[in-house]
Amino acid sequence: MSESRVAKATIRDEARLDALAEAEEEHGSLADAIRFAVSEAYVDGDDASETDDGEIPLKAREGHRKLVEWTGIGGRIELETAESVLANHLNIKTDAIRRIVVKPLKAADVIRLHQGVHDVWVIVGSLDDATASPDPDPDVPAQKAATDGGEARERLDELAAADTEVTRNE
Repeated sequence: MSESRVAKATIRDEARLDALAEAEEEHGSLADAIRFAVSEAYVDGDDASETDDGEIPLKAREGHRKLVEWTGIGGRIELETAESVLANHLNIKTDAIRRIVVKPLKAADVIRLHQGVHDVWVIVGSLDDATASPDPDPDVPAQKAATDGGEARERLDELAAADTEVTRNE
């Protein structure tokens, strides 16, 4: 087991502070941003998003849980929709989702990407058996996932009905 260490540094340079703030926003936390930067700069290999023992990073695991919530194991979701959902859920920039979530999950064979004629689909596998199996007939177009699960529409209808009752009673 490797030794862990806490590192602290004071930064006063505006350019570095701006870069650090951007990295923090992109990675979701300051600690993740610094770990990634150290891995990129000093660790061999080009995939700093994976840990040294081959484990899937925490943000990628959280992303997988959200994908399973949306599609279920073996389900499909359009890549751009998945990026938007994951960016919102994980509080990460959409541009960083492929590097922080999709790439580690794909490398661990937990998800697969399917290139259709018009869209790219994410096929969600299980973390348990670490394999993603595509639908038996990928040429049949799957329905695109709803963007709110219907909960927001139900709440809006409820609020609209309440507003109508209030105006009738006035």
